[in-house]
Amino acid sequence: MASKKTFWSELRAFADARGPAFLTAVVIIGGQAWLANALALQPVWLFPSVTSVLLIASAVIYRSEREEPSTQMRWVARGLVGVLILANALSLLGLVRGVFLQPTLDPVGLLLDGVVLWAVNIAVFALAYWEVDGGGPQERAKGARRLPDLVFPQQQADQKGLAPEGWRPGFLDYVYVSVTAATAFSPTDAMPYSKTAKVLMGLEGTMSIAIFAMVVARAVNIAKG
Repeated sequence: MASKKTFWSELRAFADARGPAFLTAVVIIGGQAWLANALALQPVWLFPSVTSVLLIASAVIYRSEREEPSTQMRWVARGLVGVLILANALSLLGLVRGVFLQPTLDPVGLLLDGVVLWAVNIAVFALAYWEVDGGGPQERAKGARRLPDLVFPQQQADQKGLAPEGWRPGFLDYVYVSVTAATAFSPTDAMPYSKTAKVLMGLEGTMSIAIFAMVVARAVNIAKG
């Protein structure tokens, strides 16, 4: 007879399955709240409140005994990612406004805002790749036969012997994909194969270039005195 699931056993299962992504989302929400306040995006509480509710909901509806995530779980998790991306896009617009339309704002503060937004953007898209690739983390964990959205070198036939048999990407692998997409403005080792992955990577690269351009523009303005 299967043992009854307790709150603490479910919490441990959730931490094992989605813990790194959950903590990353907490950091992202904190960073976006700080940016909303620094860039005077009104109302400051809107996006942090919505994303916090979605994040809590994703934990509440998680069930470890399910062989695959429920439809509600998929919608909540991907809805969270979508709202986080939207919040970052609005923060980018706030940064543009601060650089070009409000020159009286603290230039060093705007530089810091740009750096924080760039780092938060990397975290947001790492979460997006992790949530989308191959149907999501639960689908990958059980080895479901779904076509991957991102193909890592360790998954290619000519790389056998360079990774353990049955290797699957973890959350840090998606962080690395996001870092390289944000710095090289193109895929490096992991290649996007699906339209969804290509759209996400293209969006991240475009936003990263724009953030970088805002930071450089502010640095030039500071240098000119």
